[in-house]
Amino acid sequence: MSTLSRDEGLQRKRKEPKRKSIALSLMRDVQGSAAEKLRMFEKVRASGGFANEHPTDLAEAEKMLREFVAMEKGGG
Repeated sequence: MSTLSRDEGLQRKRKEPKRKSIALSLMRDVQGSAAEKLRMFEKVRASGGFANEHPTDLAEAEKMLREFVAMEKGGG
């Protein structure tokens, strides 16, 4: 029989893994300019490749990618 109290058991519960940002993953893991990454994101989204992603996460990713594209244009 376990000698852990209920509170001790709760403290040892594993944390849920933090969800990775789609945009951050694209920016970090995919080669190319922000504009190319945005085009790829749009193609994958249009083909249903992000069907299991939360719509809020997708909107946030698209916004961030568009901001990166604007920064590229302004800085180049």
